[in-house]
Amino acid sequence: MKAQNFSFDKSYIDTFANGINSSYAINAYTRLINILSNAMNEICAKKPVVTGYECEIVNECLTNSETQNSSLDVFMSIKSPQLELELIKFNKNLLKKFFTRLKLSWKNATYKPKRRNKRKKQQNSIENDKILTKTYTFSSFKNELMINLANYFTDKTMLYINNFGITILCAEDLGMNINLYIGFSNGEKYTLYDEKNIKLIYVEFKDREKNILAKNKSTKGKFVSALRIFNGLYRNIYTKAINQILLESVLYNCPDDLFVEDTNFNMLVKLLNFINCNTMQNFSSITDIQKTISQDNLITQSAILELSDFLKNLAKLI
Repeated sequence: MKAQNFSFDKSYIDTFANGINSSYAINAYTRLINILSNAMNEICAKKPVVTGYECEIVNECLTNSETQNSSLDVFMSIKSPQLELELIKFNKNLLKKFFTRLKLSWKNATYKPKRRNKRKKQQNSIENDKILTKTYTFSSFKNELMINLANYFTDKTMLYINNFGITILCAEDLGMNINLYIGFSNGEKYTLYDEKNIKLIYVEFKDREKNILAKNKSTKGKFVSALRIFNGLYRNIYTKAINQILLESVLYNCPDDLFVEDTNFNMLVKLLNFINCNTMQNFSSITDIQKTISQDNLITQSAILELSDFLKNLAKLI
């Protein structure tokens, strides 16, 4: 990973540990919920298949460890059994069509297909496409929501459909950029649709918040301070955010006595020494301590390697 030129100064540590004014994220989230409420009321009034929604902050803003350049990442679960079922069926049909096309391609490489069969298949495909276009789909919902949301922002705000939902670039309107992940929830886990890779992804935060609160209490608030320090340093060096589940998991596995130091700099040094002397992949996940970091589907192998390189390079700097 390419890093920006960065000269280390101990004064940075205390600045990052103190954090920024968390009211920015709170205010942005409050205003977003108000706008979402208006936009969703319009959809629910016209589309009875959608009956409501729930939202949850999932990135560093959850722990008040955000930086000045942090976005606000929100999971939005919509209440619509019909759309959820339609999405599952649609995903299965796409996979089925893919393997059918693959089989036909292999067959066509050996045998010349009959013209009548080909024409019949094309006709059936057209009929199926006509049926799909008449159905109110999950993609239809996302497009309609984006159009409705746009009515509540100024022309300086940009909205677009991303792989998992909607991105709102609105530094002026809300004070922060928004990543809105849209899916479904059964109360325990989220179901998201990965449009790029054409598959459903299941996300489960499970005991994350409970473990964060417990660790922050046992370290007398230093756990969040450590999150702020690492988030601030990483953002300033690499100009992007760390995988928060990974960072929280790594720090969660550090002994409490490493957090209780006379200075934030000494705390950082001891945490770095402990983490770099242990195998990160074997640490417990903060979402479920029965699983290791490498077993948590919210944490990719590339994220582990990136954080590992960052911590080793940081140890050399200090």
